[in-house]
Amino acid sequence: MDIFELLQFPFVQRMLIAGFLASIACGIIGTYVVVKRIVFISGGIAHTTFGGIGFAYYLQYMGVLHIEPLIGAMIFALISAIIIGLPFIRKRLREDSTIGILWVVGMALGVLFLSQVDRSIIIVQDPVSILFGNVLLIKMQDLYLMLGLVILIIFITILLYKDLQILTFDEEFARISGIKVDLLYLMLMILIALTTVVLIKVVGVILVIAMLTIPAAISNLFTHNLRNMMIFAIIIGCIVSFYGSIISLNYDLPPGATIVVSLVFIFIVAILLKNLKQVIVKPVK
Repeated sequence: MDIFELLQFPFVQRMLIAGFLASIACGIIGTYVVVKRIVFISGGIAHTTFGGIGFAYYLQYMGVLHIEPLIGAMIFALISAIIIGLPFIRKRLREDSTIGILWVVGMALGVLFLSQVDRSIIIVQDPVSILFGNVLLIKMQDLYLMLGLVILIIFITILLYKDLQILTFDEEFARISGIKVDLLYLMLMILIALTTVVLIKVVGVILVIAMLTIPAAISNLFTHNLRNMMIFAIIIGCIVSFYGSIISLNYDLPPGATIVVSLVFIFIVAILLKNLKQVIVKPVK
């Protein structure tokens, strides 16, 4: 089907807008994640959101409170980000241990909560869609929430840009400079949590790490300037999410997985081009 024909459908429009918003968030925060080498942390936060989604469905089923699954994901993501970023926990526990515990607890709670929900009473999204994403199911309220989170991410990043830049490249220098490193690190964890929530609807819980890191990793091959990395990562994310979504619709493929595979393909091409350039410009002795 022609691209212009696809754009006539409201669900396709919502899908592309969601991909655009996700690309902005992952381009900005993914750059910090890649440069500071905290990909594993973003993965831990992402997987805890599965517990929040299951918890939201469970509350709906019990009639206690009606909250959107994305709100439940955000609550669990923020809790896990705060736990990882709290200074006294960082001092007493190895960071990888904390992340590993949160990772498995979040997934286990999600499975337990969803197992207690009677799907004949409330409509529950397919767990596979939660784990691997399904942008075709995005509703307008999801887009509003994503837009609000992206605006918040941009605002905080602009406000703390210089301090976050110093923290990302050299944490010890940040301490010497008088920056409140512990508080700033906690804020970075919260930004990662918010970005994770934005990405969930596009690529799902499992594939969040790919969307968060690959665009920034590609841009990092060609520039080490933080601002330029963010811009290039956003552009790459927007282009790939657009064409990945169109390809998935035309060939009846899972959108999230198609976007991620497309990113991996471009990453491989970028590495080959980078190496080829180095070979060509290498001086002959």
